Amino acid sequence: MTRDIRHALTIALLGSAAWHGSAIAADAPDTDATAGADIVVLGSRSADRTVAQSTAPIDVVGNDALVATGGAAGQLRDALSALVPSFKVDTGSNAAYNTFGRPAGLRGLSGAHVLVLVNGKRRHPSSIPLPTTAQASGANAVDLDQIPMSAIDHVEILRDGAAAQYGSDAVAGVINIVLKSDASGGSATIYGGQRYESDGEQAQIRLNHGFRLPNNGFLNLSADYFLQDFAFRPGLATVQIYPKINGVADPRETTRDRHLTRGGLARTRALYTAYNAELPLSEGGTTTLYSYGTLGIRNIKNGQTYRLPNSTSYIPELYDDVIQPTGRFPDKDFQILAGLKGKAGAWDWDVSSTFGRHHADNGMEDTLNPSLGPDSPTRFDTFDAIFDQWTSNADIRRGFDIGLASPLNVAVGAEFRHERCQTIVQDEAAYANGGYIYPVGSPFAGQAAAIGAQGGITILPQDAADLRRNNISAYVDLSTQPLPGWDVGVAGRFEHYDDSAGDVVVGKFTTRVELTPTLALRGTVSNGFRAPSLTQQGFASAARGYSIVNGVITGLTTTRTVKPDSAAGIALGAKPLKPEKSVNLSGGLSFTPSPGATLTVDGYAIWLKDRISQTGQLSGAGVNAILAANGLETGQIVNYYTNAIDTRTLGVDVVGQYAQNLGDYGKINWSLGFNYNNTKITDIAATPTQLASLGLTLFDRVAQGYIEVGNPRTKLILGALWDSDPISINLRLQRYGSVQLLTAGAVNDQHYGARWITDLEATWHITPKVDFAVGANNLFDVYPERSTIADSSGSQYYASNSPFGFYGGFYYARATWRF
Repeated sequence: MTRDIRHALTIALLGSAAWHGSAIAADAPDTDATAGADIVVLGSRSADRTVAQSTAPIDVVGNDALVATGGAAGQLRDALSALVPSFKVDTGSNAAYNTFGRPAGLRGLSGAHVLVLVNGKRRHPSSIPLPTTAQASGANAVDLDQIPMSAIDHVEILRDGAAAQYGSDAVAGVINIVLKSDASGGSATIYGGQRYESDGEQAQIRLNHGFRLPNNGFLNLSADYFLQDFAFRPGLATVQIYPKINGVADPRETTRDRHLTRGGLARTRALYTAYNAELPLSEGGTTTLYSYGTLGIRNIKNGQTYRLPNSTSYIPELYDDVIQPTGRFPDKDFQILAGLKGKAGAWDWDVSSTFGRHHADNGMEDTLNPSLGPDSPTRFDTFDAIFDQWTSNADIRRGFDIGLASPLNVAVGAEFRHERCQTIVQDEAAYANGGYIYPVGSPFAGQAAAIGAQGGITILPQDAADLRRNNISAYVDLSTQPLPGWDVGVAGRFEHYDDSAGDVVVGKFTTRVELTPTLALRGTVSNGFRAPSLTQQGFASAARGYSIVNGVITGLTTTRTVKPDSAAGIALGAKPLKPEKSVNLSGGLSFTPSPGATLTVDGYAIWLKDRISQTGQLSGAGVNAILAANGLETGQIVNYYTNAIDTRTLGVDVVGQYAQNLGDYGKINWSLGFNYNNTKITDIAATPTQLASLGLTLFDRVAQGYIEVGNPRTKLILGALWDSDPISINLRLQRYGSVQLLTAGAVNDQHYGARWITDLEATWHITPKVDFAVGANNLFDVYPERSTIADSSGSQYYASNSPFGFYGGFYYARATWRF
């Protein structure tokens, strides 16, 4: 694959590149453009509004802006993080699943608290639950990277609670991805780059073309082919690697390369495709058939935790040195939607149905199940994870003239949603206990070998799951202007789940007052909810690792995530999961002093009750006794998902733009984005009595640290785009505030200071249809501080929660031909 990437890089460096974009939050306006004039469908289901007219803060990020993020533009999550201050994506984790299903969120909450729409319709989530971090907590959020960048016209981000309007998950906000609808023309882009350390190479080809259909309809097709190679940043392992020989250290201990950890950027090969189409049923008619679909086929490999000869997880007949297991994660993701929309008298109506599925095959290679001895396979298919979602909607809306300054806009709708989550066990050899005992002559003679495939997670037969549920909901959304310049909106929603989530009623009130033609105040108050995901209710797994003391392996560990309703979970105090409930307050101002300048300031407060998270790691003699008393396997570390905490998030968003005309010297579009976010835990669920009696805590200090200090409290983005045909220069500065990693004892807490990251891109517009760009992300090769916590494994060299990653600078070239 490395050869493929380098070949594509060579083509990219000789080719022609994509058009430049603005620095932040929305396409930078021309000097004669009207700021805030983008029409958005978010914020009110009653009528389309411009960004400037919205009663809640909305960002509009155009395709040009996404592309201009350079290396980040390879994947949508990274591009949005580079542009939107309140949007955060995990970038640095070594965890296997986090390298590709990386959690992202708004306003300090997780991706589970953000609803994702495509063309205004709900997008299905992924099938893999993400581990407990500041942005995950076991939820299976939507994989934004499955939408091809070439298919996106723009992205709308509503930074406000909107569960009353759009349903479960819209606690922190809503992301609406609007697909291209061009009926002619297209573009071809080729792009390539690599890290300053000559690794992490990327290459991408993007294609888009529009076709005209009868009656002024359209069919727009897109495809992205994406390649990425490994990038690792390991520390030095000081652990004893080899067994001693007659009581003397093996000579290889002093000569072998001790950069053993291979967790980092994954090797990825992916094809993402999409179509978007509309077909009016008659010329000049009011009824239109519409449809869109996406298909992603991806193959990912990532390094897992190594296995050493000086352990019982090693078989010398199969390997002659350190084992470097590799995780294999091929997945397929698709969604298809079909609908009809039109008019019936004064009513606009819209009916649609969409089905989406994410199917991930999980496996490992270059590994073994030591308990099977020398006959162990070295490649396993461990389990499949499948998530299906079928959603059908019916919506109507119209305006009523009731003598106010504007008509009363009424929108009413209903939704049915069916979800299914499956975890399917694959190779029995991946979890089987073969009973192998090391023979005479082995350093471990007479000892039992470790059980299970090494280096990743496995699923036991009792962990298999097949969960289903149905949801029905109805909403009403009203908005009007009682007086000129004064907007008021109310929305209410009822939802019924046929599982433990039960029934929920939520509402929202919004208002906007235009004090002058250039200054407006706005505010919202709402309550919301998030039903427990099926993966949080039904996913269970086993992971195996080492216990290392003073550089010596003292034993092997098995960490089990168990279902809340399992025998082990119930024995340790687990209860059925309840919905998370929220209250959201937001207030701010919108200032437009001139057509080329805007400034918005919005403060917010989000109270979240019964927030679902993973417990701390439960182990020890007392836990073993509880497990044994219930006839369960002992000697393991156990955790489960629970309604662990209540939190309060306070913050402020500032977004500004100014277009400056320099006459003969071109123009500069200046941009500013700032987010302050502070989340505090206001209450922790009582520890079950069976754990409290053992001195254990349900939600320990480490887990609390992920929530309260695991994210930077501030994020600042400054941008300047200078354009003087045929050259444009795009400069973006990002400042990420400090983060911390807490440990069981405060003495080992790690603080990582704030960092400035600089991105720079230069574009040459060779012809009106051909561009060439070169640039660098993290121009000055900035890294986070190194960890000061003693780590003999060498795996925690940098902070796993670094907000900008720990892979250093990246340079690239990009070329585009428009036709």
